[in-house]
Amino acid sequence: MRVIFNLDRKHNLERPVAIALGTFDGLHLGHQMLMQQLKLVRHSTGCATLVYTFLNNPIEQLAPQKAPSRIMTIPEKISRFNNFDIDFLVLNTFDTDLATVQPNQFIEDVLLKNYNVKYIVVGYDFRFGYQGRGDTDLLEKLASKFGFKLIVIPPLSLGDQIISSSLIRELIQEGDMDSVSMYLGGYYSICGRVVHGFGRGRELGFPTANLLFDTRKSIPKHGIYLTKVYLEDHCYWGMTNVGINPTFNDEGLFIETYILDFNEDLYDTKLRVEFLKRIRDEIKFDNVEGLKEQIAKDIQWAKNYIYKFK
Repeated sequence: MRVIFNLDRKHNLERPVAIALGTFDGLHLGHQMLMQQLKLVRHSTGCATLVYTFLNNPIEQLAPQKAPSRIMTIPEKISRFNNFDIDFLVLNTFDTDLATVQPNQFIEDVLLKNYNVKYIVVGYDFRFGYQGRGDTDLLEKLASKFGFKLIVIPPLSLGDQIISSSLIRELIQEGDMDSVSMYLGGYYSICGRVVHGFGRGRELGFPTANLLFDTRKSIPKHGIYLTKVYLEDHCYWGMTNVGINPTFNDEGLFIETYILDFNEDLYDTKLRVEFLKRIRDEIKFDNVEGLKEQIAKDIQWAKNYIYKFK
């Protein structure tokens, strides 16, 4: 996959392409239907596959105070797209100029002038152009006018829920990681660098890796989670606390992971923590001994669960 940071919008591809348009935060099962459709078009027509998306969520530009948290950072998004065998990934900055482009202009000046567009693939609720005035009905008219073919992917539901990025953010914030993993088609993860914390975990006999993470990410509900921890090419089981450390009245938000059966120095290393299951709420204990007893119980629960998981 070739990644194009198309900041000047002057890049030109002469090869015929099928383009998928969208924000694609999370690349959930609904988004994956678009990726599968792109590959079907490539298989049947020989068109290259191209995803045109943004470095930032358009809402961050249009209404910063209402901007949602991110399910994926840009490096995570690039890595995930690479798994879908896409030929080109175009990442553009949604800025003031793009925000004021009329829908027709976006198709004509941003896409058709820069790419040899034969197919456009979008979700059923796709909006584009100034104030989101463009929709699939307008795209149908533009397809007839300019000679490209439009493919609109219908909503994907599991149970009575239509899968969407906004729904997944809500579920992450509720700590419902079972539903999150089902809708994403994989576990939700947070990446970061291990930094020095207060050192209390080691004093308690349960050393933890304190993660420095992107604060724009969607943060799971405070509590204790069963996790998988990825360090380079190795995977370990872990217990991760998301919260404020109420027993010690700390200030700030912490993501700290105790890695089972692991006792190496991790400072300044990069970890990826996958959230499998929420175990319990974060609790304020009257004393350190109560905290230690609960941690031991949590670890035993995790080991029992892992045994069944295997």
